[in-house]
Amino acid sequence: MKFLVFQHVPHEHPGLIAKYAERKGIQLNIIEFWKPYKIPDYKDFNALVIMGGPMGVYDGKDIFPSKEDEISFIKNALGKIPIMGFCLGSQLLAYVLGAQVYPNVINGKRIKEIGYYNVELSKDGLTDQIFRNFKSPIKVLQWHGDAFDLPDGSILLATSVDCKNQAFRYRNKTYGMLFHNEFTPEMVKQLIEIDKGWIHKDFSFNEEKVKKEAAEYKSLMEEQCNKLFDNFTSLV
Repeated sequence: MKFLVFQHVPHEHPGLIAKYAERKGIQLNIIEFWKPYKIPDYKDFNALVIMGGPMGVYDGKDIFPSKEDEISFIKNALGKIPIMGFCLGSQLLAYVLGAQVYPNVINGKRIKEIGYYNVELSKDGLTDQIFRNFKSPIKVLQWHGDAFDLPDGSILLATSVDCKNQAFRYRNKTYGMLFHNEFTPEMVKQLIEIDKGWIHKDFSFNEEKVKKEAAEYKSLMEEQCNKLFDNFTSLV
């Protein structure tokens, strides 16, 4: 199998997904959007995986220069190959499907989710193929301050207290997840350093606690990533 991967910044790479792919003999063709790029034809791939990034879907070309190219590709590939989007990837999918993406604000206050949280599977999530062999709640890594509306025609699969729409399915092959399943402890440490200004702005963040949790949940994250991609590859 060959998966196309959209990667937006060097430090948000496939991580545990790459480890899974190597073990399963899946070829990852990674488009690194901070370099000169050419997006191939979706027909050459069995699936698309869209990684996260610090930009927002509402940002302009100066901050998110590859946005329109990605949107065009997603529109063409939608429904034809399985697609999985994480964090920014889920927001891109929601946007392509006609939903609004915006800063997460509750009662006039900007709300971020940064660190390890529980998300609850919905009734549909408990029976969906993508979460087969998962139990609710699921421990996940969150790293966002944006939210999206649920696209028309999609099914809500997971939710949290501070951000209702955490995961969705559109028809049978397209999945968006606002949280991460692919980060290693090393990636989390690097993300903390790179995003230091953002994570401490209007947010109480304990760096050492999250680093400790990254090590504590290392095996759990890998187990969950493996299960998730076992389920995802079954759609191919």
